[in-house]
This record gives sequence, structure tokens and C-alpha cells, in this order.
Amino acid sequence: MTEKKKVVVAMSGGVDSTLTARLLQEAGYDVHGASMMLFDGQDLSDAAKMADFLGIPHTVIDLRDIYKDIVLRYFVDSYQKGITPNPCVLCDFKVKFGVFYDRARAFFDCPYFATGHYARITYDPDRGFYEVDKALDLKKDQSYMMYHLTQDQLAHIIFSLGRIHKTDTRKIAKDKGLPVYNRPESQDICFLGQGETYVDYLEKHAPQVFHPGDIVDLDGRVLGKHKGIPRYTIGQRRGLGIASRHPLYVVALDGKKNQVIVGSNEDLFRQRLLADDLDFTDGQAPGETFLCEAKIRYGVSVHPAEVHIQRDGRARVVFDEPQRAITTGQSVVFYDGDRLIGGGTIVRPL
Repeated sequence: MTEKKKVVVAMSGGVDSTLTARLLQEAGYDVHGASMMLFDGQDLSDAAKMADFLGIPHTVIDLRDIYKDIVLRYFVDSYQKGITPNPCVLCDFKVKFGVFYDRARAFFDCPYFATGHYARITYDPDRGFYEVDKALDLKKDQSYMMYHLTQDQLAHIIFSLGRIHKTDTRKIAKDKGLPVYNRPESQDICFLGQGETYVDYLEKHAPQVFHPGDIVDLDGRVLGKHKGIPRYTIGQRRGLGIASRHPLYVVALDGKKNQVIVGSNEDLFRQRLLADDLDFTDGQAPGETFLCEAKIRYGVSVHPAEVHIQRDGRARVVFDEPQRAITTGQSVVFYDGDRLIGGGTIVRPL
């Protein structure tokens, strides 16, 4: 009798991870469940209940110190520097598909690791590479988060939901008798409390990041005062407290000068950007210069672009058309059709 393949599923107790575990059971895998404890007060009881419901072993891996040192520190430090952080991408890279990936597989001695992400992993025998492809449900596609994954990881990761539309997920879960089929979606930033905004969190845990300063126009003329750079985002129009004949938008945040810079909507559009911390799913860029489709944040459309890898290892990305609100600290991600090529962190628009 052939031994079952062992897989550990990252479980939150929600519909996506629970359905992932059920689908893998039905596919003949020996399924185990593991959950990340990331911060004090985190409720993982639903994950334990769903593991018990499915009849699979379950463990909680305590990553609070690592999460605090990596993600929460980065979150606060970014705002202190006038950078808009991307904590979910960093968490996926360093924590979920980093420390947790290693520890959960080791704990259960499982070669495979599965999550409820909406993306696809395929193998191209012609190229000899594993690939990350967009989910069939483009509205839910989470491949944007995966550009840090290595070839070795892709050979051991399973995304069971990449070929399922989100609208069908709950129906399938209900048909399979999973009690969480109608559970509400979890919020994006997991460490925020119910109804808590990122500003609320910073006021409570890092009030030192709020330094009043000047709101200036592109020529440096002072138009008003701000209450701390973390309260503002690129593209913001409301809440500036400035009287003007024409609508004003936040077009840049200068952490060194502690300035919020405003301009017109047209000033938000840039055709070029500089990116660093590059990663490519093949292990290297397709070339020193390559054409692709790129997106500058999760939830926006891709646009044709040309990427130039510089001698310093950073990338200059030139879009065919200007992009609105290119934001320092967010990720720019590159695609060849449905295939994820790689990505990096936006240093600044050019």
C-alpha cells in the first residue's frame, strides 16, 4: 500500500484554510494543521475546533517574538521614515513562508505545506521551473504576495484554492458540511483589533511616530500644518485642513523633513519608479532588461512596463502609461501573462 503524502496546512479557522485541509484530505493526503501565534490575545480557538472537526492533529507555533521583531518593528519604523509599509507581504515572506514554513513542516515531519491563498503553482517541464500563476479568480488573486518564494519552496507548497472562484468557496464548504462556510472574512492587517485602524494602533503602541509638521506644496511653500505623517497616505484628498480653490492631494511624504507634500491630481501620476529588494521566482531576472506587465499595489490592474536591472541591483521600472499614486514602501510586481516573474519594494517614483 502506497504511503500517503504528508502535508501541514496553515490554519486560521476560517473558510479558506479549513476547505484547503478538507480538499487535501479528499485528495488522499495525510493532513496536519498548524497555526501561528503572532501576538498576545490572538484567538486561535476556531483553528483548533476546525482541526478537531476534520479529525487532524493540530499544533500552535509561538512566533510572537519573531513577529514583533520583524513585522511590528518594520511597521512602526516605516511610518517614522515617512514610508507606507506593506506588513502582509513582509509577514508572508519572513514569517508564514519563512520561519513558520520551516517549523511547521519539521514539527510534523511533513514535506508539503499548504495555505488557503488564491494562487496557482505549476511546473513547466520545458523551462524546468516551478511557477506561480495568477488564481483563476482574478478578483481574489493573491499571487502579488508570492514573489519572494524560491524554487525549493514552490516544489513543496500547495495552493488548493487557486482554481476555485471565491464565490464558489463558501458553497463548496457548505456542501462538504464545514461549519465555517459562512464565517466573515478576516481583516487584512491581522494585529489590528476589531474596528481598529492602523492610526489607532500607532497611537496606542508607538505614539512617538506622530510629530506635527508642515504641509507644503511642490515649491516648498507652507500651506498648513499636519498632525504627524502616519495620518496621511499618498493620494489622500480629504482631511488635509487646507482651504484651496482647487482640490489638493497628498503627493509625497518626506520623513526627513517631516513634511506632507500636496499637489494636484495630475501631480500624482508618474511613469517611472525605482525598486530594490528584488526577488524572482526563477532565482534570477529574465535579463538585464525585460518587458512585462506590472502592478504597483495589491488590488490594482497590471500595466505594460519595461524593467531595467541596474548595476547596483535595483530596478528602474518604466510604464507605458503614467501610474497614479506610486507609493514608497509598497511592492511592484512583474508578470508575464498569468505567470509571476518577481517583484521588489518601491524606493520612490522617478
